[in-house]
Amino acid sequence: MTPPSSQPVKAVLGPTNTGKTHLAVERLTARSSGMIGFPLRLLAREVYDRVVAIKGAAQVALVTGEERITPPDARYLLGTMEALPVERDVAFVAIDEAQLGADPERGHVFTDRLLRARGREETMILGSASIRGLVKALVPEAEIITRPRFSTLSYAGSSKLSRLPKRSAIVAFSAEEVYAIAEMLRRFSGGAAVVMGALSPKTRNAQVAMFEAGEVDYLVATDAIGMGLNLDVQHVAFASLQKFDGRRLRRLTISEMAQIAGRAGRHQQDGTFGTVGLPQGGFTPEEIHAIEGHHFPPLPSLFWRNPTPGFGSLDQLLADLARPPTQPMLRPAPEAVDIAVLKHLAGDMEVRARGGDFDAVQRLWDVCGLPDFEQLGAEHHSRTVFKLWQWRTSGDGMIDPDWFARRLARLDDVEGDIDQLASRIAAVRTLCFIAQRGDWIAGAAGWTDQAQLLESRLSDALHAALAQRFVDRRLALLLRDAGQRHAALPVAVGADGTVAVDGEAIGTLKGFQFKVDPVAKASDHRLLLAAAEKHLRAELARRATALAEGDDGALALVAEPGTAPRLAWHGHAVATLARGPTLVQPAIQIDPSLRRLEPGQVQAISERLQRFVAAQLARHAGPLAAMGEAAGDLFTPPRVRALLAALTDTSGTIPRAVVEDQLNALAPEERPQLRKLGFTIGSLDIFHPLLLKPEAVRWRAALTAAQQGTSVPALPPHGAVLQKNGSQAGLAIAGFRRCANGWLRIDMAEKLARQAHAARMQAAAPPTSPVAGGDDHHHDDHGEEAHGAPPPGFVIDPALATSLGLDEETRRGLLGSFGFRAVGEPALQRWRWSGLRKAAEKRARRKGPRRRPDTPKQTRPSGEAKRVPAQHAKGAAHAKPKRGKPPRTDAPRPPRTDRPERRGPSPNSPFAGLAALLAESRKD
Repeated sequence: MTPPSSQPVKAVLGPTNTGKTHLAVERLTARSSGMIGFPLRLLAREVYDRVVAIKGAAQVALVTGEERITPPDARYLLGTMEALPVERDVAFVAIDEAQLGADPERGHVFTDRLLRARGREETMILGSASIRGLVKALVPEAEIITRPRFSTLSYAGSSKLSRLPKRSAIVAFSAEEVYAIAEMLRRFSGGAAVVMGALSPKTRNAQVAMFEAGEVDYLVATDAIGMGLNLDVQHVAFASLQKFDGRRLRRLTISEMAQIAGRAGRHQQDGTFGTVGLPQGGFTPEEIHAIEGHHFPPLPSLFWRNPTPGFGSLDQLLADLARPPTQPMLRPAPEAVDIAVLKHLAGDMEVRARGGDFDAVQRLWDVCGLPDFEQLGAEHHSRTVFKLWQWRTSGDGMIDPDWFARRLARLDDVEGDIDQLASRIAAVRTLCFIAQRGDWIAGAAGWTDQAQLLESRLSDALHAALAQRFVDRRLALLLRDAGQRHAALPVAVGADGTVAVDGEAIGTLKGFQFKVDPVAKASDHRLLLAAAEKHLRAELARRATALAEGDDGALALVAEPGTAPRLAWHGHAVATLARGPTLVQPAIQIDPSLRRLEPGQVQAISERLQRFVAAQLARHAGPLAAMGEAAGDLFTPPRVRALLAALTDTSGTIPRAVVEDQLNALAPEERPQLRKLGFTIGSLDIFHPLLLKPEAVRWRAALTAAQQGTSVPALPPHGAVLQKNGSQAGLAIAGFRRCANGWLRIDMAEKLARQAHAARMQAAAPPTSPVAGGDDHHHDDHGEEAHGAPPPGFVIDPALATSLGLDEETRRGLLGSFGFRAVGEPALQRWRWSGLRKAAEKRARRKGPRRRPDTPKQTRPSGEAKRVPAQHAKGAAHAKPKRGKPPRTDAPRPPRTDRPERRGPSPNSPFAGLAALLAESRKD
């Protein structure tokens, strides 16, 4: 160590923002070697990065309790005051924040460096003007240099938290208070960065980076902010004016107030300070005057403790540490954690037993220097210190690596809340301190890397937890964006429709409809919608062009049950079908989400959708469109037009009974026009087979719902032919008719009707040859049939009905509706044709008026007796006539002159061959 009088000492004193630290860095880098001691690890790391940028990483070292970066050829050293090696021979030495020599906990360290740390060529003492008198008395050779503040610091009064200006720092003095303030700022301003002394440098830098980058406009910190951290703060607001100093809750001193308030306004920019509300009554006029004018009462003394105690015995060590200072400007330091731990261990029998061993006492004091990062208290902390001392004084003098590894593994957990993560980081800092000591643990470099890696991971997790809890980045972004009229923040729309402004999700864009993020607060919806309106114009215009100019593959009909029929683009609704001039000309109502587009774009989209609907109708429901055109064609005969109009109103299918009169009124030459359009005139219904296909049914359901102003009914499954239940409207549109206890598709019902008529005509035709394999002597067990007489009626094969899933009751009811009635024994399944008109007349007669008594009853002309079947001819003469009816005769029935001549089947009909056979048999 260079003698104190052989080199110059300069004391650069003044308030904050006077450039003292900047001057020290300039002087350091101008010398061949040097070191600077700082009050905080965070500040040491910040200046280390600055010097590395000037001199290069190979020439700069960083030494703190938990972190050591010591290149072999390092000439410049930055570190915390406790870690500063005062015995190192360097050209330049600087002691920052020397007024902290008055701090009860760490003051004796600063006083020791003030008195003993010297550079060969230059020594610089940096601090507040309040230490001026003490520097003169303790370092009489020092040159006092006073530097004025670069900017003005003025009092701005008290303010509500919600009214604080942007770029403000709010200072509190407990973690609970810091968290509460940050929570409130998150709710109405988007959040705040958090800076506390317990944070690791990486977490602190990440939080400060958010504030410096403008991601948040507020910073909430403890008084650690006052220790030389250079931040772009324009206003400092005190949430409290008192703190717990480890012994008692007291009001801040004027120097402490000024140190914190001085963070406002950097370089040439003026700053302000004030309070949030009126904590503890707010600032007094005297305090305001002193802070604004930088008039601080001089410090009366500094704390001191013997820096070189003896280790001859435990009692000597305790006595040397308790020795009072000899100079009046110094006073004994209060009991710090290291002495409290030493005194606690001094009562242990094992420690007392080795109290005369120089090495054991020296190593005991060495391990007592382990900081209590976890704030466990002297008694609990002493347990760890005692364990370390036992290892240091036994065996090879090294700490058990298995114990260290277990402690490290137990802390390797990045899950948990903020307090849990901060607690783990504090415990890891203890391990980092141990790992830095190569004389404490073997393989220190490897353990250091592992401990620092874990601290880095925990710091990342803590930063993420702080940001998640105290920062609503989206709200902060929107508030900032709302004040920038011409801001061009980047906007991205993800594949899933997520809209992100400057990387922050604000909602989803489905088609042309923007929906606010569902997790957003209700109070933020207005800002989110405004942001979408501002930033999505170009994207919506691009989509409008793609829709208007795209192909039909991106468009589709959406006909979901219970909803209005809609048109969708890439699966997103863009229009609704509504009532139009005709069923096949629906109106297209553009979705409200498209109304934000330009009128020309809306018109182009509307025309594109109209073309799509016309093309789809021509493809899937062409007969319906052709029917509508024919119904409106003046060249179509009126009776055909009336029938087509009725069919169009019912979307292409209609029960035959409803239009029976119109159908009968058609002239023979008019019926082919219906068949030309492809319609089937069935026994019960008139329909077009193509309109029963699934996609045609979907469009017909949508058109019907649009024309009627109702929702789309539930349709039966594709390919179904028989349904037991379902929506009556949907089944009717899909071409189903009611039969007994179910619904049958009308084309299948017509198929059954044709089968029944084919069986009737086949039964009427005489066989041309015996059936191969027939038995002329067949007998059965049914009464008269046992004697060879054929049963009445004819058989209709039930196989088709069974394949369709019809039960016997449904089949009988359906055949009855076709005009067939069962005859004979039910087990024989014999049927007779009675005709639809005859059945209708019978029903009308049952419901109509009775014949008057004076009305003569019609009698058959002579020779018109009803033919008796062959099986009843035997014994007819002995048969007793029924009451009220004339006896039956075998006279042939005369032709009916009141009926039109029966028309034969179409030449193209499958019944034409049967009809020809019947005609030949009659000739024979």
